[in-house]
Amino acid sequence: MAKEEKLRSEIDDKYKWDLTKMYKDEKSFLNDCDKLINLIDKVKNFKGIITKDANTLLNYMKLEDEIDIIFTNLYVYVSCKNDEDVANLKSQKSFNKVLSLLSKYDEVSSFTGPELLSTNYEVIKKYIKENDSLKEYAFDLKQIYRYQPYVLSEKEEKLLSNISDLSMKFKNNFSIINNSIIEFGYIKDENNEEVKLTNGNYSKYIKSENRRVRKEAYEARGKAYKRFANLISTDYEAYIKSCSMIAKAKKYESNIDMYLFSDGVSKKVYDTLLKVADDNLKVLYKYHKLRKDILKLNQLEVYDMAAPLVKESDKKYTPDDAKELICKALSIYGDEYVTQIKKFFDERCIDFYTNKGKRSGYYQNDSYKKIVILANYNDDYNSVSSLSHELGHAMHSYYSKKNNKEHLSEYTILVAEIASLTNEILLSNYVINNTNDKNLKLQAINNILEVFADNFFGTLADGSVFEKIVHEKIFNDEVLTEEDFNNIFDKIVKKHNGPLINESEYSKYGWARIPHFYTPFYYYKYAIGICGACYVSKKILSGDKAFLNKYLDFLKLGGSMMPLDELKTIGLDLTNTKVIEEAIKYFDELIDEFMVIYNS
Repeated sequence: MAKEEKLRSEIDDKYKWDLTKMYKDEKSFLNDCDKLINLIDKVKNFKGIITKDANTLLNYMKLEDEIDIIFTNLYVYVSCKNDEDVANLKSQKSFNKVLSLLSKYDEVSSFTGPELLSTNYEVIKKYIKENDSLKEYAFDLKQIYRYQPYVLSEKEEKLLSNISDLSMKFKNNFSIINNSIIEFGYIKDENNEEVKLTNGNYSKYIKSENRRVRKEAYEARGKAYKRFANLISTDYEAYIKSCSMIAKAKKYESNIDMYLFSDGVSKKVYDTLLKVADDNLKVLYKYHKLRKDILKLNQLEVYDMAAPLVKESDKKYTPDDAKELICKALSIYGDEYVTQIKKFFDERCIDFYTNKGKRSGYYQNDSYKKIVILANYNDDYNSVSSLSHELGHAMHSYYSKKNNKEHLSEYTILVAEIASLTNEILLSNYVINNTNDKNLKLQAINNILEVFADNFFGTLADGSVFEKIVHEKIFNDEVLTEEDFNNIFDKIVKKHNGPLINESEYSKYGWARIPHFYTPFYYYKYAIGICGACYVSKKILSGDKAFLNKYLDFLKLGGSMMPLDELKTIGLDLTNTKVIEEAIKYFDELIDEFMVIYNS
């Protein structure tokens, strides 16, 4: 009989997150919904008077804070409940209720942007000088006024809020297709037993030592996305069109300009990352050759790219084992860091195991009530590494919230991946230096190699190039069909894979399975993260205590500075290609180190 995924009710509670710290029951959730509705109605009272005087402006900023806190708490809660089982209709209803509240808020507050920005910024700076309490919001107000060239009339902003709401529907459509509707069917595992393949367990089988299992898993998933590619292409094109409508209405030069603007990143930084990746594909091909040689294959196939390069250690890592290993590896940060990580385990902040309908992958999310991690844990070293990654995000959130007012505690994605990827590198280095198990040592090195290849070359030479092309085409009113998306992605993948990897009929459908494409121009931030993580981990591992303190202070900055300025506090300047090239050099050296240990 085929192995089926467990139902959520069959998972032991100790391995499931406890969301009652957010809302103990439906009544408390609905009470906050009602409270939010009342607060949203109060926004109307500020129409025509927001910038009348310093005190009125202060009261408006405080109301915005209160709305943001409650909305964040509600949204994180319903997102988590929805991700436990995306087919659960009750959770979907709650999720849609919160989305409708967001839409209502966008509509009611549509006058605030135009009204604020119709006031000269010099007047605002004068108010800040006059009112000490308003100084707390100086950075927020400066950020608001950055958007002055892109704010429209109240009527136009109302219309755009409806388009924005529509774009969220397209994003939600994809989530339902990807996590609930799409079926990969069944494959035979290593013991020739029939198992149901899902997004949650796919990583387990694509990393199998058995090539037949890898091939079956890859082709089963490929066939599934091929079947749904037309539906997803229609949804994705509509999503990008909605983004383009907003960008054009606000008079951005392109979609990418709109999405880079919030972080203060120029297209030059984005294009520089793409160029450096493209110029160094030979290093990626060197990694491909390592794979080919170690696996002793005449030709690499796409499904060989996650195959274990060494026999995986027989050791299984229970969640308790993961806790112990991660705490030892990250003890270099000091007592506070490790103590808080233990609390994340002990206070049920982590949802470990996959269940039927559960969202795939790993992520960290945080409300103002609780920090949580969603995992699809497989009791292996890769799962431990993925968990250490999300705990890096969780600790970043912990420090940010502890050291900043709520409105300054949200750090941007641009800096987020440094904290998580640094943890993965530190974990792997700890294992390399503290085990006599040659295979585990090699597995730890390969983990860094895979993390770098995926987060640098994978996001840049694959995803970021694709995003730039399709957004530009749709912004310029081209109509893209499934065939267009396939052809664009296929061409990019062939260049990325290089001469050693055979072409696959399913590679061209890879774009259809990537959730990050529904958060435009998010992907390249992983490349910044891995470059930053290589830089940070090298400094920490060298024993540079002064730098370690600087790094911990960096984690405490939250959203109190522009992200590129935050990076400069630890000496990271993204306009300097040396940082990127040094990271690639580290990747290159690890390939050599792997071969030395492998041949020893």
